[in-house]
Amino acid sequence: MLPTLTGHTDPARYQLYLDEKITAALDTLRAQDLVLPEAQVFASAPEFYRMRCEFAVYKEDLGIRYAMFVPGSRPKQRILMDSFRGAHPAINQCMAALQQQLKGNAFLLNGLFEIDFLSAQDGQVIAALNYHRSFSEAFAKQLSQLRVALRADGLQADLIARARKQKLVCERERVMETYSLSDRSIRLYQVEGTFSQPNAGACTKMLEFARSCARQSPKGDLLELYCGSGTFTVALADLFPQVLATEVARVPTQTALDNLSLNGIDNVRLCRLSAHEAASAIARERPFKRLLLNNIQIEDYQFSTLLVDPPRSGIQDEQALKFAAGFERIIYISCSPQTLALDLKELSKTHRIEKLAFFDQFPYTQHLESGVYLIRR
Repeated sequence: MLPTLTGHTDPARYQLYLDEKITAALDTLRAQDLVLPEAQVFASAPEFYRMRCEFAVYKEDLGIRYAMFVPGSRPKQRILMDSFRGAHPAINQCMAALQQQLKGNAFLLNGLFEIDFLSAQDGQVIAALNYHRSFSEAFAKQLSQLRVALRADGLQADLIARARKQKLVCERERVMETYSLSDRSIRLYQVEGTFSQPNAGACTKMLEFARSCARQSPKGDLLELYCGSGTFTVALADLFPQVLATEVARVPTQTALDNLSLNGIDNVRLCRLSAHEAASAIARERPFKRLLLNNIQIEDYQFSTLLVDPPRSGIQDEQALKFAAGFERIIYISCSPQTLALDLKELSKTHRIEKLAFFDQFPYTQHLESGVYLIRR
């Protein structure tokens, strides 16, 4: 097994890494005696693919270097770097500019222990500086001056400073990403500190896959569980008469609403419901005030397709799987082949696997994203 790479890339062996992951994923799925179609494989760019990165800060010579740690090392094995070829060029440019601007600035270096980056493909970048200290008016002024200096260097940069119970935003805390699909483009706000797809190239392929599945779905409505900030919601809305999307976290829910408005989408209703609550509402087991407050009438929907993008733990619940099995079509986006295999073992009792795809969101690691399209037998 090839070693997981931390802090560097290996373009010459990228295909070996990908082939090894695909083989392992297929073995995991076949171990459940699943009947699989030929898998589509979507590779990543071998370098400069990450739109989100987090680095510990190591201070030396009155300045900083960036650090990652070897996974599972005890004691932690630090890897020092000044750049990271796995990150988008805008992040690398911001890393270098911050090193230059912070050097010798004891005021801004005091208490700094981590810097997180979020970028968009067009070069927008946000750097979030994390501190073990409280902030004053003088600190806020220094942070503003740092942003001006970064902008003077030609960066489309904004800054955030975080400490316990404090947060300073200078000037924005979100970027606007554009995904150019084969037949349309979509724009999405992505908020620093909340989940967004880390690999824009891989995400584009995932959205294309989901749209190809949606085009084959019957003319009924779409139910989306775990919609997050609305990435798939926005990408699929035009292919269904109506969409009901659910999410539980507050910030992603608001971001999803902003993204629907940004793209001029008016056939989607969004409500803060868990997967279990959504199932209960659709089964008419109980009324939910949140549906009424959002003027959502469940009886107005004729659901034919379910889109589910669960956390790494998968669906893994008998009641939830039974609910999913009630849909004619299922588009399942997974971030874990292991839990996907267990869920598909149950869902394949009622559905056949029509399409299977793999997306390399995280090159040089064991992590692999999957997409499955299921049709009721």
